[in-house]
This record gives sequence, C-alpha cells and structure tokens, in this order.
Amino acid sequence: MKKNALGLYLSETTAQAIIIERAGHHSVLAAAGEWENTLFDYAGDDTPGMDAFLDQLDKFLSSTSVKVQRSGVALDTSLLFFNTIPFEATATHEQMQQHIRWELGEYFPGLPQNAFISDTHTLARHNGSQFDNILAVSVRRDLINKLRHGLGKLQLQLDIVDSDHFSADGLLRMNYPEAINKSLALVGLKGERLDASILRSSEVESFAYYSVHSSDAILEKIGSLGRISPPLNTIYVYGPEVTRELFVEIRDFSAIPVEELDPFRHIDVAVEVRQESNPEFTPARYVASIGIALRPE
Repeated sequence: MKKNALGLYLSETTAQAIIIERAGHHSVLAAAGEWENTLFDYAGDDTPGMDAFLDQLDKFLSSTSVKVQRSGVALDTSLLFFNTIPFEATATHEQMQQHIRWELGEYFPGLPQNAFISDTHTLARHNGSQFDNILAVSVRRDLINKLRHGLGKLQLQLDIVDSDHFSADGLLRMNYPEAINKSLALVGLKGERLDASILRSSEVESFAYYSVHSSDAILEKIGSLGRISPPLNTIYVYGPEVTRELFVEIRDFSAIPVEELDPFRHIDVAVEVRQESNPEFTPARYVASIGIALRPE
C-alpha cells in the first residue's frame, strides 16, 4: 500500500512543503505551502531558527486532515558539494568512498573525515574508455542530523534525502517515459544558480552548475545547450525562478524545443490548493518537493 507523503524542498532561504495523498494508483496534491527557511540560521539543533521552522511546518501539517506516513527532503544543490571523479570501471564502492573522503579532506581540511555523507551517480561511459566518470554528491552529516532531530520533534521520520536536481530527474523519468530515451537537458533555475544535466538514452552524461546573475545570462547558457553535439531533442526546465514570462523568453530564444517540467502531469491538485494558490502558482516551482514525495518506496 502506497503511503501519504510529505515532500520538503529546502534552500538556505526557502522552505516548501507539499503533501501527496495516495489511494491505490491515484495521487492528489492535498496541500502546498512555502515560507522563509530559518532552519540554517544557527549552528546546532535546538535553536530559535529550528523552533521557528518547526512552528511553520506544524501549522502546515495541521492545515489538512491528510495524515503523513513518510517524509522526504530535497535539498537545494547550493547546500551540497559536487565533484566528478574518474574511477577505473573495476573500482569497488568502498574504494570510491575512500577516495571521495580524501577529496573532501583536500577541499575542507578543517573538518573530520566523517563530516560528510556521500552518494554517487555513474555518468555515461565514453566508448572504449576503461574509466567511469563518477559524480559524487556530498552533504554535511550535521545537516542531516539536524533534519532528523527536527522532524522527530513532530513525530516524523526522515525516510529519504536527495538533491533537488536529482529529485527533478526522477520526476522527469516518471512523468515523461516517452521522452527519457532521447537526448535531453534538464535545467534547474534557483536564485542566481543554473544546474544542468545532459541525458542520453536515459543515462546521465554530465552535470554542471553555473552562476547566472540576469535573464540574459540564463538565455545565453540555455542557448549554448541547443548548440552541443550530438544535438539534443528537448530542454526541460524547472525551479522557483521559472516564471511564465521567463519561460516564454527561454522558449522563444532556444533553437530546440523547451518544456516546463510539469509535476502535475499524473496527479490531481485538490480544489483547496488551487483556491489558495497565488496568481504566480507555477508547476515548475514544485518539481523538487513533489519529486521527492513520489519517489518509489
């Protein structure tokens, strides 16, 4: 039996929460909310910032009669550390983790060796290469402990944590099965950061992020994606910066088709959510939180 799920998206400044109600194969967005994130304002677990965050989350959970049975958090990529490392194809998981710990020690020499939790994604291998490019994604262990501690105060269990970009990747695969075997770009627009991954035949070929300080910079970077070789079929965009106006600009500027990644493609939205939403309610804003909530159990 599928469980009702709480999906949280957290950046340094924003907290977004959604609840997905599950009934067999039917899913409904039962509640959606967003507020200023104070969780990371102070070091440590029991802080005024934690109290303010939990007060907002408790109010959100109390706004609906749907009871949450599992919880997932999608962390903004700005809270994580990414590094692409070539490994021999025969490298074991432990060998990879050991090398990743060494790399982190070089970047963060003042922190203990176990300060991070790391996950890996194997990028598509080039023909004839004996090496795999491994994308290492690392998060501070104390940040995860803070999340577990806070959610525990509301009798919630932290079941899954991922980056917002790979939550979006999972949603893309789930909602667009007809497209995933083509050549695609997945682009996240968050603040002054642009995340981009290239997928070919369902495999992630590359991941990179860029600083973008204007809509012109966004258009320039997305335009460059339309010129890569072999060419892409479609660019999918998501994130809190994807307003209707910016999407139209991107679509008109790009040499290849651009689509707004739609998290509501296979779920219904409760009438109450539509009525409470402001005029700027855009699907692309909720991709990460819905993606983590819909992650298979």
